[in-house]
Amino acid sequence: MRTKSDSLNDIVIRSATEQDAALIAAIHASSWRDAYADILAPEFLKGAVEDDRLAVWSQRLRDRPSTQLINVAFDPIGVMQGFVCCQCDADPVWGSLVDNLHVRPQARGRGMGERLLRDAVGQFSARATGGGFHLWVFEANVAALRFYERLGGRVVEQDHSALPAAGGKTVLRVHWRTSALLG
Repeated sequence: MRTKSDSLNDIVIRSATEQDAALIAAIHASSWRDAYADILAPEFLKGAVEDDRLAVWSQRLRDRPSTQLINVAFDPIGVMQGFVCCQCDADPVWGSLVDNLHVRPQARGRGMGERLLRDAVGQFSARATGGGFHLWVFEANVAALRFYERLGGRVVEQDHSALPAAGGKTVLRVHWRTSALLG
């Protein structure tokens, strides 16, 4: 029987390339449709989300600054299952930003999101100037919030989403000191 830690050893994480844009966009759209079904506008999730995400990821991968990390994760048979996008030292107070962390809905709960996040933090820990790491999560995304809190993240403030399809719903800033996430 395969254990969770055995399967994590089989995950391959690498830096994303421009050729990965369509798969990243598909994972992003699938993740939003599942996790944000009651958060984002239904008409957006039913239609424009795929084209929107493809445009975003094509541009990000084409024009990636040196401060941005975009990694993708593959399962043991070589299927992309998730990705993470981070900005080093994005905020002078809160540190580096985890801008996106998404795993295919059917791959959740297997440690891939944690592995992607820990790997990104590990890559940034040597070059970030301090402040730790932070991200924004919808308050209504209870499963994600529990996941981040389990990894040592703490809610430090709230705001309203600027994403038009979110209609101003509440988002929470989750923050980690680097050592808290790696420890």
